[in-house]
Order: sequence, then structure tokens, then C-alpha cells
Amino acid sequence: MIIGVDVTMLVYAGSGVANYTFNLVKTLLEIDKKNEYRLFYSSFRRPKNFYYLDELKKLGGKIFAFRFPPSLLQLWWSKLDIVPVEWLIGKVDVYFSSDFLRPPLFPGTKGMTTVHDLTWKIYPEYHEQRIIDAHATKLKKTIKYNDAVLVDSISTKNDLSKYYPEIEKPKIQVVYPGIGEQFKSKTKDQRSNTILKKYKIDIDSQFLLYVGAIEPRKNLVLSIKVFNELIKDGRFAGFKFIIAGRAGWKNEDVFKTIKKLGLEEKVIFTGFVEDEDLPYLYSTASLTVYLSSYEGFACGTKVIVGNNSSLKETIDPEFLVDISDKKKILEKMKYLLSNKVKINTKEVQDKFNWKNSAQQFLKIITALR
Repeated sequence: MIIGVDVTMLVYAGSGVANYTFNLVKTLLEIDKKNEYRLFYSSFRRPKNFYYLDELKKLGGKIFAFRFPPSLLQLWWSKLDIVPVEWLIGKVDVYFSSDFLRPPLFPGTKGMTTVHDLTWKIYPEYHEQRIIDAHATKLKKTIKYNDAVLVDSISTKNDLSKYYPEIEKPKIQVVYPGIGEQFKSKTKDQRSNTILKKYKIDIDSQFLLYVGAIEPRKNLVLSIKVFNELIKDGRFAGFKFIIAGRAGWKNEDVFKTIKKLGLEEKVIFTGFVEDEDLPYLYSTASLTVYLSSYEGFACGTKVIVGNNSSLKETIDPEFLVDISDKKKILEKMKYLLSNKVKINTKEVQDKFNWKNSAQQFLKIITALR
């Protein structure tokens, strides 16, 4: 079988969709030597240390790289529904499109896609209109062509069934993403110290950690306000809050809040953190903070997580908190920082395993034929 895959999302190195795309395709290439994989990629730019395409090529993936501007692809595939992707990569049996664009396919070619979440539908205030329109159009075409749909969680499957009841339930398959091998717990050693220094973090400091985009739905303003209350307690006065990730959009309130509370020396922005460095930040942090309003979907460190959407499927209830109650968040933070809490990392790693994800993918895609 010839399988086409849109890997354009790799351009957003460090993002969830890039990590998902790379790890799924990488694992497929490692375990599946029977099928041929044609990988479509298009971007004007290459991020720093962009190794993804070379790595996939080494594993046997056939790379079809283009420099079409995103606006042109959106015109072709989202607005006009012209230019079949197979004009560019050759005839395939199944095409796995990204979560953003669904190109036309030749007659007889089966379509398949992933829907990571419906945040653009449920919380449109967190997104630009062009993003909302693109996702809506892509999902409309997914339904029109009766494509198979993968989702990252039961929560997203339930959301799809609720907002798009016309999608046949058997067409929606839950395939949990995996956790990369690099995210195994790291002990604090010279390598950890080197990584901390690289991002200008005091090697002797205790800190809370957030990893992700700086954007409204991540509730960073709430996290910063709770952190401000936390450090008023003498036991935690020396803590800092490390925010690791690129600036998204509508993030002005985050910086305004930091300035208003006088936390310029306590909240540290690292900018983009390379994948190989993240495990050291996670393992060195006292607590990872993730109070997102909604997600479609850390290693060796305690975490406080919003009790909503798919996040409930990933973590023990002891680490969940109602994000609408700031007092409870603060209490939970203090409890987790003050007590030894057992973390069943093996159970999490067994459930979120890229080999399992790839095997499920192959089972689903084989059934399409």
C-alpha cells in the first residue's frame, strides 16, 4: 500500500502538532516495512535545528518538499478545492491529511485525518477568525468525503459527536498519542545544570514550570496570579515560575499581569526549548503547572492539571484541580509542593506509547482498503 502523509505541521517545531506528526510518522517508518510512505511538506522557512525531514528520510520516508506559501495552499485546498495533492506526490492508496487542510484526492483514494481538539469551535474567542474558518472548512470536507477520523482522546470523540452528529461514530477512532523516549525522568546532574544555565535558570533555584504556547486558552494569567499568592507563603517565597515556549497570540495580558504584580524577577521566559532539553526542565521542576481551559490532549515531576477535557484521561485524579476556583488551585499547589506524592510513570508510559499508536493507525488504515 502507498500511504501519503501531510507532514507540513513539522514547520511548527516544538508545538504539539509537530511532535505528534513527527513521532507518529517516525514510529510508522520504524515498524512498518511493507508499505511505502510519501511525505508531503511545504514551507518557505526551516526552523533552527530542523532535523525532522532528514530523520524521516533516513528511515525510508519519501520526501516531497515544496516552498508553496501557506496562503496558496489555503486558496487551493480550503477555498477552491482544486489541485489534488497526488499531482505533487503521485497516486496513493490512502492520504492522511493534517488537522488544518484537506486537499482534493484522486477518485478511489481514501482519506484519513486527525482532529486534535475542537477548541476553535467551543472557545472561538481564543482563536483568530482565519483559523476558525480553516478548521471549519477542513472538517466540512472531512465529512463530505467520508474520511476516517482519528482523535487523541475520548473527550474529543465526544465533542465531535456532539457538534457534528452527521459523522458516523464508527468513523471516529481514539488513538492516544505517545510519550517520546527522551521524556523519561532525568536525575539532576552536570547535564541538568548545563541545560538550566543555557536557559538562564539558577541551578539552585526551585521553580514551577509551564511548557507550551503563550496564548489565552492556556490560562497563564490565572497561573501567574496563583503563583503570586503562593510566594507570599514563606515556605515558597524563593520559588520562581519558568515559562517555556513561544509567544502565541493575544498574550498582552500575561505581560501586563507580571508587571502589575511586580514579578519581573520571579517569572522567567525561556523562549522555545529544544525537545532534547525539555526532560531536564521537567525533571528539575518542583511542579509543572497546566491550567489550560481545554485540550485535545511530564516526566518524573509532579504536575497540577485542570480537571477538564482530555486532561482528565492523562493523569491521576490527585493532580487534578477545578480551574474556576483560585483558592483550590493554591491549596492544591501547596499540598503537592509539601508532600511526597507517588507518580505512576510506568502506567502513563504504557498507556501513551507511540508504538501502540502506530499499530492502531495501521489497523485502521488497512481496514479502509
